[in-house]
Amino acid sequence: MDPLPQYHWIWRAWHRLSTDRRESLLLFGAPFGGTISKNQPRGTPWTVVKMWAEHHRLTDAEMALLDRCIIAMDRVFAQFWADKNKA
Repeated sequence: MDPLPQYHWIWRAWHRLSTDRRESLLLFGAPFGGTISKNQPRGTPWTVVKMWAEHHRLTDAEMALLDRCIIAMDRVFAQFWADKNKA
């Protein structure tokens, strides 16, 4: 999927901030007493998004849009990850 050109800055920010995206550790019991662990992605912290916005001198409206979009993109990514790991 390619975003519309006017939203590339949001897509770029989401990708660039991926290293700050939090993860949860999931542990599963396995047969014969073993344990399987996987990391599950969570959301990008608001403070990181705010620092990005300040660094790029975004307006308050742009910051609000970026924040809402990153929240939505993180949710889609987490659902994609969960669906992928169910199989």
